[in-house]
Amino acid sequence: MKVGMFVTLEWEAATDQGLHLRDTLEQIRVARDAGFSALWLPQHFLAGPKIRQFASAPMLGLLAGLAEGMTLGTAVLLLPMLNPVLLAEEATTLDHLTGGRFILGVGLGYRDHEFQAFGVDRKTRVPRLRESIDVIRQLWANDRVSFQGKFTNFENVGLSLRPVNGSSIPIWVGGAVDDAVRRAAEIGDAWSNAGAMSLDELKRFFAVFHQARIDFEKPLDYPRQVARECFCGPDMKAAIALTRGPLLEKYARYAGYGWSNFEKDGGGSDADDAFDAFARDRFIIGDEAFVRDELQRYHDELQATEFRLRVSWAGVPQADTVASIRRIGRIAATL
Repeated sequence: MKVGMFVTLEWEAATDQGLHLRDTLEQIRVARDAGFSALWLPQHFLAGPKIRQFASAPMLGLLAGLAEGMTLGTAVLLLPMLNPVLLAEEATTLDHLTGGRFILGVGLGYRDHEFQAFGVDRKTRVPRLRESIDVIRQLWANDRVSFQGKFTNFENVGLSLRPVNGSSIPIWVGGAVDDAVRRAAEIGDAWSNAGAMSLDELKRFFAVFHQARIDFEKPLDYPRQVARECFCGPDMKAAIALTRGPLLEKYARYAGYGWSNFEKDGGGSDADDAFDAFARDRFIIGDEAFVRDELQRYHDELQATEFRLRVSWAGVPQADTVASIRRIGRIAATL
């Protein structure tokens, strides 16, 4: 069973950025040594002023040098806001830096202020995504390409560097509704899901994706990755105590962006109850026996081939995070 780590690029503005970078690089080295198979990076823009975040592109270049022998992927880049020609070039460089172990994960984006700042009409995000993937695949597969689209136009050009295998790099497409998951099956090589989908939602969406692969006559031996928030503590009580507050704050903030259906009601036991209900069958938080059983359950019920685990949140001490990563590595080796 493959277990990859979702690399947290954001931190609270009050925290020293040098400390965050140092902690992040330590977590990556520990995960690599503990047997994690992959590193996954997100992308968002303009998160300030309360939240700071490193940009994904330079961090991908940095981590390619640390991830020797590991897969490096994105989950996900906001493709409608990006230039597909530039992304095709950058992806091939990352593919070479990782020895052919790069996966390009892309999605639509959902935060209004990002679209506004980039001058992209949110209503165009689906056709932009489709066209950009077409552009990227053509540039990867051919020495010279001419393209006349609604958003991208060029004549007789070729990439500076082609993919390691000469024709393509895996593209995984995100989505959180039926139409988006079907679209991922049509134009992507796998589906990239979010870490706060319930087990029932994952079951349904994997069924939608699989049926769409059949409908579109696509290969059926695709990866089935499951994304989860995951922390493995020395015991159940400590694991919950360390992560409840940080995760509650994180998902209350996401609810403010309109992403999730979790809403913090101002604190107290009601907020705790709301969070507990939201976390059930979404997060994997517990001791080693619990985490092992949960990962096995997701493998058995979803036929998961790999996991993408977010293991770090603002407010959890670095020593506890590193210890959790080592425990998860031990568990992964037994699955």
